[in-house]
Amino acid sequence: MPSRKKAQGRQNRARKEAIRTAELRTLWEPMALCSRSNHVAVPCEHMLTAPPKIPQEGPAVSFMNRMAGEGFFNRATSFPHEQMMSTCFSLSHRFPGVREKDNEHRALVIALLLRFLRNVFVRDSAIEGELWFHQRPQIEAVLCIMIYLLELHGTFSDNELVVRRAAKTSIELMYGNRRDVAKFVAKRLPCTCLKELHRAARTKVVKVGKCYGCHKQFPRSELFVCTGCMMVEYCSRGCQRAHWSQHKECCGNPELMSRDLPKDYISKGDCTVVACN
Repeated sequence: MPSRKKAQGRQNRARKEAIRTAELRTLWEPMALCSRSNHVAVPCEHMLTAPPKIPQEGPAVSFMNRMAGEGFFNRATSFPHEQMMSTCFSLSHRFPGVREKDNEHRALVIALLLRFLRNVFVRDSAIEGELWFHQRPQIEAVLCIMIYLLELHGTFSDNELVVRRAAKTSIELMYGNRRDVAKFVAKRLPCTCLKELHRAARTKVVKVGKCYGCHKQFPRSELFVCTGCMMVEYCSRGCQRAHWSQHKECCGNPELMSRDLPKDYISKGDCTVVACN
């Protein structure tokens, strides 16, 4: 009798898990493939390849479902910058099958995330019009950061290099605007709609960034980068000096931002990134 109850319990848990997995999948798959009939402004297929075939299960699907469970596809989710970075890094390390170089699972995740973003951009810009360009694109920025992190894992073997570069791009995207995220996706997908959105964003909003000293937003042309790390930006020398007591813990290793680093580059010494508040 007890064994029958245990078997029944396992079946119930398995059934609930299957339902939960199916629910998570609905948060990303229909938009990535644009298969919902009620989508507004059904996306075009400008020079895009056929939608990727998504297996019923596997590392890529598990990764996307885990992202859904963490709120990555929910526009209402709020990610503080430090929490977002730790969540992205932690998630990528939990799925080595997705993180490894020359991996079809990693390529599938990137393709799905890019298509998801592209379809969301086309749909939401058509619905919201002018307002879309001036809203803060936090969730879209987080998805772009995850894509970039996976791209880095597929290019470089040195983890510290990956962390530094991902951190710099996350700063630019999280404290930027629609112009930045539209450009990020448009560079990776040959879609006329995306390029038109990016061109429109360039005329409607200026490039902006955050001063890490006073935490205010400025046009990016008015900010200068710290040459000690090539990561964070400041609006003045005064802000940089005032912030030095906090920034000095994560400053250094500017060579990690060089575009000329070989793929097999190995960082020297300890250059662990510490969150700069």
